[in-house]
Amino acid sequence: MSLPLSSKEKINFNEKSPSPFTPGGSRSKTSLEKLIITMLIESSISLIVYYNYDKLNFINPMLAPTLLGCISGALAQSINQYFKRKFYLNKIIKFMIWGSINGYFTVAWINILINKIDNLPYRIMIDQLIGVPTFQLIFNVLNTLWDQGELFTENTRHSYIKSLKYSYCYWPFFSIFSFMLIPQSLMFPCNCLANLLWNIILSKIA
Repeated sequence: MSLPLSSKEKINFNEKSPSPFTPGGSRSKTSLEKLIITMLIESSISLIVYYNYDKLNFINPMLAPTLLGCISGALAQSINQYFKRKFYLNKIIKFMIWGSINGYFTVAWINILINKIDNLPYRIMIDQLIGVPTFQLIFNVLNTLWDQGELFTENTRHSYIKSLKYSYCYWPFFSIFSFMLIPQSLMFPCNCLANLLWNIILSKIA
C-alpha cells in the first residue's frame, strides 16, 4: 500500500521538468549552422579557384593546385563533421594543411610520371606502388604529429596499414581512368574531385 504524500511532497504533473537534452540540442544546432556557413565559404572559394585556375597558374604553376588541394581538404572534413553534427575547427585546419601538401606534391608527381615514363601500364604501376604508399605515409605522419605531437607511434603504423588497404580499393581505378582518358591539363582538377571523396574517407578513418 502506498503512503500518502504531504502537501510539500505532492508532485505537480503539469509542471514541465527541464530536459537534459536541451543544451546538447542547442550545441548541435549551433554546430550545424557553423558547418553550413563553413561549407558554403569553402565551396565558393573552390569554384573561384577552379574558374581562375589558368590565371593562378600563370602567376605560379603550383599556386592553383595548392589552393585547390587546401580547400578541397577542408571541404571534405566539413562534410564529414556535418554528418556527425560536430564542429571541430582544429580538424578542418589539419585537413587544409594536408590538402595543401597533397595538392602541391600531386601535381609534381603527375608531371614526373607523364614526362619521365612513356609506357602507360608501367606509369600506372609506379603510381600505385610508389605514389600511393608515399602519400598515405605523409598523411598518417602529419595526423599523428598534429594529434599527438609525435612523429611516429604504434598507432601510426596501424592507421597507415588500414588507410593503405582502403586506398588500394579506390586509387588504382582512378589512376587507370586518369592516365588513359583524361588530358594532362584536366588531370589535377579531376584528381581534386577524387581527393575530395577520398578525404571524406580519410577523415572517418583518422
